[in-house]
Amino acid sequence: MNACSGRLADRVATVTGAGRRIGPALAQRLVADGARVGPCDGDVSLTGRAG
Repeated sequence: MNACSGRLADRVATVTGAGRRIGPALAQRLVADGARVGPCDGDVSLTGRAG
């Protein structure tokens, strides 16, 4: 288990721009630390494709 796992349990994060650049990595890290993540990106579909 990662030393950071669970430190954000019971927390919610909204990641704007979650579909591109550093956004996906940020969202994945927050999830790994126990947060519930709401990704937001107006130009990316639920499948991660632009448009």
